Amino acid sequence: MKRTRFPAARTCSAVQLAIRCHPRVPISPDELEGWLELEVKDLRAQAPHATVRLSRLRQGRAEAHLDIGWLIELELDPTEPLLAGDRLSQALRDMRLLGLQPTVLTPARKKSAGADANLI
Repeated sequence: MKRTRFPAARTCSAVQLAIRCHPRVPISPDELEGWLELEVKDLRAQAPHATVRLSRLRQGRAEAHLDIGWLIELELDPTEPLLAGDRLSQALRDMRLLGLQPTVLTPARKKSAGADANLI
C-alpha cells in the first residue's frame, strides 16, 4: 500500500485533513473562490465517496466582516486513490502559484501507551 505524503490522522477509520487557504496577493476573493470551487469539484469527482467541503472564513467586526480565506475539509477512506497519488500535492502547489498560502491541518494524535496520557 502506497503511503500518503500528508501527515493524516485516522479517526473512525477515516483520514481527516483540512487545508486553510489564506490569500497573499491582491486578487479579488471572488476570483480565488471561483478557482477553489473548481478545484473542490475536481477533488470530489476523483473521490466520489469522500466528504470534501469548501467554506469561506470571515472575521466579524463591528464595522464590517473581513474575508480572511477559505477552508477545504476532506474526510477520506484510507484506501481512497486520492490519497495514494499526487493529486493533493498538485492542488497545494497550484494554490501557492495562485498566491494562496495553504496550511494543511490534521487532528492531533494522542501519545502511545506508556506516555503521559494528558498530552495530545
